[in-house]
Parts: sequence; structure tokens; C-alpha cells
Amino acid sequence: MYNAQDNQGNGQISGKELSYVTDTFKNEELLAKLCIQGAVNSQSQSLKNALTHLSQERMQNMSILINSLQQQSGMTH
Repeated sequence: MYNAQDNQGNGQISGKELSYVTDTFKNEELLAKLCIQGAVNSQSQSLKNALTHLSQERMQNMSILINSLQQQSGMTH
């Protein structure tokens, strides 16, 4: 994903990379919402558990993406 030549070695994320990260974040958010909705509507406890676990994984991925972007930009909370 990272190509130093695209950024002239300045360590900044390119527009294309930012677009990719944005799309990934949106996809993870959608998947988390769908898993939560499925868990709420499911009558099977094992399915509820699986969907809850999947939603937690998606939320963790979103947190990783945010933290990575903050580190890349030098931002803090």
C-alpha cells in the first residue's frame, strides 16, 4: 500500500492511500452495524454470540485504523 516514491519520501499518506483507508473504515463500520443488528434480531444464542464477537472485531479494526492515522499525522486525542 505505501509507496515512498509517490510521497517523495516525506512520510505522509497519499490521497489514494487516504481514500483506501476511508473506504476501509466505512466498510468496517457497516459490518459492525450489520453484526449488531443481526445479534439483536437473532433468536439463536450461539448466533448472537458470534455476531457480537464479529462486531467487536470490526470495532477493534476501526480503532486500529484511527490510531494508525493519528500516528501517521502526529495527532493525539
